[in-house]
Amino acid sequence: MPTRRNKRVQKCKDDRFSNLPDEILHQILSFNDTKNAVQTCLLSKRFKNLWKTLPDLSFDSMNFNRVFCFKRFVLDVLTHRDPSVDIGKFSLTRRDRIDKSFMTKVIDYVVSHNVKDLSLPVDWGEFRLPQRLIECESINSLLMETFRPEILPGHWFGFVGLQDLHLSRMQFHYESQQPFDPFSSCPNLRSLYLGDCYLSGFSVFRITGPQLINFSLSNFIIANRGRIELLAPMLTSFSFENSIPQCFALVDLPALSNVNVQVFLPQQFFRSNPTKQKAADALTNMFRVLRHARFVTLSYDTIEILAKAPNRLQHQPSPFMELEKMKLKMQLEENSIAISPHVTAYLLSASGSHATLEVEVESRAIHELVDDIDGETDVMSNV
Repeated sequence: MPTRRNKRVQKCKDDRFSNLPDEILHQILSFNDTKNAVQTCLLSKRFKNLWKTLPDLSFDSMNFNRVFCFKRFVLDVLTHRDPSVDIGKFSLTRRDRIDKSFMTKVIDYVVSHNVKDLSLPVDWGEFRLPQRLIECESINSLLMETFRPEILPGHWFGFVGLQDLHLSRMQFHYESQQPFDPFSSCPNLRSLYLGDCYLSGFSVFRITGPQLINFSLSNFIIANRGRIELLAPMLTSFSFENSIPQCFALVDLPALSNVNVQVFLPQQFFRSNPTKQKAADALTNMFRVLRHARFVTLSYDTIEILAKAPNRLQHQPSPFMELEKMKLKMQLEENSIAISPHVTAYLLSASGSHATLEVEVESRAIHELVDDIDGETDVMSNV
């Protein structure tokens, strides 16, 4: 049974919490889904109306037993919010296809309240984004899933104020002999992520990013031998993961510093010499584009592609002229890992003997100073 003293201590703690400024309470509540935040506010008279001024809102249909209840809750919150409070972050997650009327109301609200960070991982179906959303200049961060150009009015991306863009599960089909340059209307874009993407119908996929600093591709495919043209003079970080090697147009990326290449090739790709050589050609072509990188991380699959096509490397110049450190990430199931001399020479000879090679196995790092680039690096691991 609680004592009188314990009750006084608890009351003191409650009073101190209640006396916190609304801005601090908003930050605390923003760590919760909006449903939980509203329920928390209703437990106290002091916080009863605090949810109405929350600048950050997050809704997830998984927190509701029925879709009807989810949509009603979202619209009730938006209807009863303080209309003078703009939205900082807004996230709405819906696994099934969205309702057009419902989504139109949500978009109208967030645009009219100058949303800055917008996250919409939903199944768009046949829905088309309203022009007012495309032209919303307050949005500087955007995340979208199941993205297709057809949902855009005129197939034009827009979002002129955008700085951070994350697109996943997307498909682009663009029948044209001209380069496909969907993000040229985003001159302020600084970070771009494209994941689970399938592109087709054009020969050149151009990324125009005069301010672009970070660019990531994951599970990315261009059909019909299309190539990527990266026009980003300020790019400092590039990541290419879980994808088969793609063809890149030879461009200059003078500011590039950090590169992460984790290619994926099914084992059947290694069964024929033409396929192995084609993969190695695409990879060495990519490395020429990334030649200014100072810190490079490569996966075991990436090294294996080079090792399987030694004839292709004999006539290729070493790409990384400014390399300071290279990390090789090896898979856990490998009992013996060998990096052949021709691969070592290809990767490191342009940087001279000062480059550091790090081999990571089972989260244990083995550091080596590469003094003799013609020698063989053999790391034995008991897994």
